[in-house]
Amino acid sequence: MKVTEKTLIDQMGYSEREIARRLHLLNFTDDDTERLKTVSDHMNRVAKDLVDEYYEYQLADAEIAQIIGDVDTLRRLEGYMKVYIRQIFEGTYDDQYVNSRLRVGKVHKRLDVRPKLYMKAHAKLQSLLDREIEAACFVEDAVLVKKALHKILLFDAELVFDAYVEAYLTEMQTATVEVEQYASQVGIKVDSMFNRLHERSQKDGLTGLYNRRALYEFLKHECRVAERHRLSFILAYLDLNGFKEVNDTYGHHIGDEVLMQVAETMMSVTRSVDISVRYGGDEFCLVMPRTTLEEVEAVLSRMVEDFDGKCTHPVTFSIGVVQVGPTHFEEPEELVQLADRLMYEAKKKARRDGKHHWHFEGKENSPKNH
Repeated sequence: MKVTEKTLIDQMGYSEREIARRLHLLNFTDDDTERLKTVSDHMNRVAKDLVDEYYEYQLADAEIAQIIGDVDTLRRLEGYMKVYIRQIFEGTYDDQYVNSRLRVGKVHKRLDVRPKLYMKAHAKLQSLLDREIEAACFVEDAVLVKKALHKILLFDAELVFDAYVEAYLTEMQTATVEVEQYASQVGIKVDSMFNRLHERSQKDGLTGLYNRRALYEFLKHECRVAERHRLSFILAYLDLNGFKEVNDTYGHHIGDEVLMQVAETMMSVTRSVDISVRYGGDEFCLVMPRTTLEEVEAVLSRMVEDFDGKCTHPVTFSIGVVQVGPTHFEEPEELVQLADRLMYEAKKKARRDGKHHWHFEGKENSPKNH
C-alpha cells in the first residue's frame, strides 16, 4: 500500500491500545468523558461566538495573521475549529479523532507554525472553554469538568506535536538521501547523517551503551514480539553498591572507569541480541529476549565473576529481575518500576553483607562464593 493510501494514524503506527494507554497516563477516565458530555449542548450553542473571539485574538498577532493569509483560509479554519469544539465534548476519542489531531500537527509543520505559536493559541482556547464551562455548571461540577477538559487538551497537544516532529524527521531523511545521492554521483562517500543522529540520540556518551530513551523503545518492541509469539523475555535492573564512596574518595575519573568496567562486563557476558543500557548515574538495565528466570541466573553469575575480575574497588551489584510473558505483559514504564522495586529488595541484603545480590519476584538469591 502506498503512503498516500494510508491515514496518518496508520503511518505513525498508532493502535487502539496506544490511544488507550496515552489517555490512561493522563488519568483520563470514563467519568471524565461523561463530564465533558454534560456541557456538549451548551458548547454547541456558543461555538460560533467562541470561534469568533478565538480568531479575533489570533489575528491580533501579526505573525499569525500573515500565516493565515486570506479570508477564505480564515473561514475554513473557523469551520474546522467549530467541528473540533464539538468533537471535544462528544466524548468519542477514537482513531478518527486522533487522526484529525495528527493532521493538524502535519499542517502546522507544512505552514511553519512554530510550536510556541500553537501553544499560545492552545492556551487561549482552553481559557475560553473554561469560561463557558463555568457559565454552564454549578461551581463544584465546573471544577471537575475543567479538569477533564485540561486532560483531553493535553492529549490533543501531544498528538499535534508527535505529527509535527514526525514531519520534521521525514524532511531530514529526504534531505539526507538527496545529499547522499549527490555525494555518490561526485564520488564522495558519506555516512547516513540521519542514522548517525539517531544513534547518537540513543547512546550513552560515556559507556557507549544504549540510554534510557532507547530502553523504552526496546521494551515496547520486545513486548510486541513476545506477545505475538507467546515468548518470554527478561528485564534486569542493576544498581551499584559502594559506587558513591569510590567516586567521592578517588574522584570522578575513577568513578567513570568503574562505570566503563560495568559496561564492558555487560557486553562481554551477554548475547548479540541482548540489550545493555545505562539507565542513568550508576544504574543499568539489561533486556534479554527469549529468556526465562531459570535461564538468567547463569548470566548473572557470569556477570558477577567477570566484573570482580575487572574492578579492584569494593563495588557490587544489586539486581532486580522481571520475567515478561509469555501470557502476561505490562507497559514498559510499569516493568521498569517493578524491576526497580525488586532491585531495592536485593539492596537491603547487600547493605548488610556488602555482597552481590539479585532478587526475582517471589525469590531472592546471591551468587555463590561472592
